[in-house]
Amino acid sequence: MEIGFLGGASTVTGSKFLVHNDGTRILVDCGMFQGLKELRELNWSDFPIDPKNIDAVVLTHAHLDHCGALPLLVRKGFKGEIHCTEATLELTKIILLDSAKIQEEDAEYANKKGFSKHHPALALYTIDDVTKTLPLFRTHKVHEEFQIGSLSIELFNSGHILGASSVLVSNGEKKVYFSGDLGRNNDPLMWPPEPPQEADYIVMESTYGNRDHSEIPSKEVLKQCILEIAKSKGVLLIPSFAVGRAQNLMYEITELKRAGEVPSQIPVYLNTPMGQEISNFYELYPFFHRLGPGQFAEIMSEIHTVKTAEDSKVLNERSGPMIIIAASGMLTGGRVLHHLKAFAPNPRNILLLAGFQSAGTRGRRILDGEKEIKLHGMYVDIACKVVPSDSFSAHADRSDLMNWLKQAPKTPQKVFLVHGERSASEELEKRIKTSLNWNVEIPEMNQIIRL
Repeated sequence: MEIGFLGGASTVTGSKFLVHNDGTRILVDCGMFQGLKELRELNWSDFPIDPKNIDAVVLTHAHLDHCGALPLLVRKGFKGEIHCTEATLELTKIILLDSAKIQEEDAEYANKKGFSKHHPALALYTIDDVTKTLPLFRTHKVHEEFQIGSLSIELFNSGHILGASSVLVSNGEKKVYFSGDLGRNNDPLMWPPEPPQEADYIVMESTYGNRDHSEIPSKEVLKQCILEIAKSKGVLLIPSFAVGRAQNLMYEITELKRAGEVPSQIPVYLNTPMGQEISNFYELYPFFHRLGPGQFAEIMSEIHTVKTAEDSKVLNERSGPMIIIAASGMLTGGRVLHHLKAFAPNPRNILLLAGFQSAGTRGRRILDGEKEIKLHGMYVDIACKVVPSDSFSAHADRSDLMNWLKQAPKTPQKVFLVHGERSASEELEKRIKTSLNWNVEIPEMNQIIRL
């Protein structure tokens, strides 16, 4: 058995792991590269292996850095099946269609305004590409074992977002456990991840392998920001991932209002059509989260949903206090960029960075202190207050990752650390070696390792 680390190696993005065994080739995840320009350019490159030679894809969850390159794989000849949980399929449909739509719109806008270096600017993939991808999906229940050629596969709840799973791959002699993205033990909505299963090798994410999350709870961070904009009559703008993060934010803001800890009359606007669709699935897939029947629907009844682009533009003319939750979470595209232009130059407003900001993204540059950000061919002053917080993260932190590993029923022959910036992976590697005395390796991009 071999593993090819085609993405997600020494970076947090573009997860793609090729498992080859006795003529069977499966891809665990097929993610889009995001962030740094040199990473984004990889999306336009040929796959390291001919997609026609891949038998199947097993998808851990619906975030773009794990599913976003599927339409490219299909366009380049992949004809196999894509396996995942039912909830992951439903979310992936929405996310891929939204991604294609945004790319087509961004390319059209760039061509109209003439600010792209490419003539004409093109979408990475189109809605038509996504439409050809969706019929290939096959769904499975958590803990249901299924066969792909010479490999048996089983999914386990990873606690990251709705439908997210870890993947156990076995050839009858060797077992490899892919963690996928691991959730937190104390997430307000999601259950903790299941412990690792017995395996000879563990391929494990390391996003926060070099640090623990802040001890200040996410709800307290929200409370202080909301009280501040209530006083200043400002705008609290929260760039948010439409899947998972937006739902957690709405849940905790609603909880604060109901408890009387923040003014209940401050309106909350959810300005991501995809996030609105995703929220509906919390009632359909209660297995993956802590809330009871009808609870999330009640939360949504207290939120103003922004439907159209025109409504979004009108929001930029409103005065505070108000709260806007809009995608994308790293300020890489979407409606949040128009809000950033409208509200970032005003010091009364707050920009809450409530998620991981990959290197090369606008969110990361603001996090690193840049006061001027290029946006749609112009520069925008970041004069508002910037509040970074990792308390909202849906990823396990260093302590969670170590505690998860310690639950392994047997010592693996090796742990491969992926899905992390190099510094995070190296810090976690040291900790695993020191604490557990296990064999650890940090693979390089496109490295092939024979097990």
